[in-house]
Amino acid sequence: MSRITDQTKRFIRRVATFRNCCSRIEEQFAANRLRTTDVELVYASSFLSVCAQWEGLLEAVIYEVGCGEGSRKRGNARAVTFKKRSHLEQLLLFPSKDYLGISTVKQAESLTRILVPSGMPVATIDEPSRTLLQQAGWIRNAIAHESDHALQLFRKKVPGVEQLHSNKRYPAPFLRHEFRQSPIQRRLDVYFAAFQKSAEDMGRAW
Repeated sequence: MSRITDQTKRFIRRVATFRNCCSRIEEQFAANRLRTTDVELVYASSFLSVCAQWEGLLEAVIYEVGCGEGSRKRGNARAVTFKKRSHLEQLLLFPSKDYLGISTVKQAESLTRILVPSGMPVATIDEPSRTLLQQAGWIRNAIAHESDHALQLFRKKVPGVEQLHSNKRYPAPFLRHEFRQSPIQRRLDVYFAAFQKSAEDMGRAW
């Protein structure tokens, strides 16, 4: 098992843990032990945690591609490798970044292509998943920044928000919203599944 595969599997397990946490919270809510605001807080914090860990995974994948073991799979030939992580950082942080922040798949793939012309393993993430991950970024920003601009962008860019009542057009109620009854599926489930699938695809591709 490659280190990237191991990292992606651990990420997938963490996402499942957060999803189970939200399910247990719903059970507590159904038993009248929690308020709506308490449940929504758990949804928002769980989503932020998964987004942060996803960004960390993308960063770890890029460092592993550049400094770790190579892949024998077709299309994964590296154009350049680095013996030390610090040398790779000098390239990725050039010319004036203080830290390596990777928030989008597009940005991660662009950096990966410096090391592997094919862009693997990030390039393996399919378009439907990329679309959902982009939407996840707008949701994340609306939660984390709490600005009018981020909230308006969330309401404009994320499909399904406009279907909610006007007082529910916020990230946490949106993530909690049931858009399918049998079986029950919430918006949170859709985005968490996209994170998991993307991680699994990267793990298989390297």
